[in-house]
Amino acid sequence: STRLRYVSFEDAPDPANLAKSMRVYTMFPQMPDPMPLPSTSPEELQKEIASRDTRMAESGRDPHKDKYGRIFTHKSTSNVSNTIHGVYFTLDATDLSGLDEVPALDLFSTKEIEREWVSLSDLKVLEEDGKTISTVDTKS
Repeated sequence: STRLRYVSFEDAPDPANLAKSMRVYTMFPQMPDPMPLPSTSPEELQKEIASRDTRMAESGRDPHKDKYGRIFTHKSTSNVSNTIHGVYFTLDATDLSGLDEVPALDLFSTKEIEREWVSLSDLKVLEEDGKTISTVDTKS
């Protein structure tokens, strides 16, 4: 590619505007309750996750949120060491100048790829107003 990999500070978006747009999101996994012991066999862990929905329904536990109202973003495995917990810091770069010159790169920054923009509303992270956190359960 003949495009520059970096943009000069003169052409970059205003960092104050980017900082003001930051939002923090976290992934919150649906965990087994009670948690299996570390010594639980792989077969028992597989049974736990296969039967979790039934056991939750029988116990009255809400499969979509915890007792504090936090919405689950995904179903975790029974093995705590495999639990995915992500924290995302988003920056709203909508309509900011200076971004078109920065190429989209692959995971290893070795080759340029086609830029793809997907709004947080389209991903059901935010409501259509672009500010309110969505309550849509994207697991179903």
